[in-house]
Amino acid sequence: MKALIGTFSTFGSRLRLRPGWLRPQPAPAIRVFDGCFAVRDLVVPWDAVNRIRAWRLEPGAIRLDIGADVEERTITLAEGQRGFDAFVAMADRKMTFPLGWWDYLDAPATRRQGVMLFERTLRSSGTVI
Repeated sequence: MKALIGTFSTFGSRLRLRPGWLRPQPAPAIRVFDGCFAVRDLVVPWDAVNRIRAWRLEPGAIRLDIGADVEERTITLAEGQRGFDAFVAMADRKMTFPLGWWDYLDAPATRRQGVMLFERTLRSSGTVI
């Protein structure tokens, strides 16, 4: 029995020596600039953003799904990421989000479909508004 306990304590100390093991990696920081935002090596100009939808997964956990012309997949940003507040402030300045949008995130209907913060539409002539 002592040998078994000794084995587990040795294994535990090995895990402490290797901090990357079994630990979730932190989400990459969001870097915000006047003309674009960046996450890891993906740089997205503000003009390329065509939609932003907000979700609340649980209290205090807002997620933003961003569609952009530079990326075929949806870019997801979470409230826990560094730079999230700066992103929301700059995006709201650039795209003008609805007033009080975070209050609507707790309603039962928005838990299923989220809140559309911004969506770029095309006119019939093909010009962007």
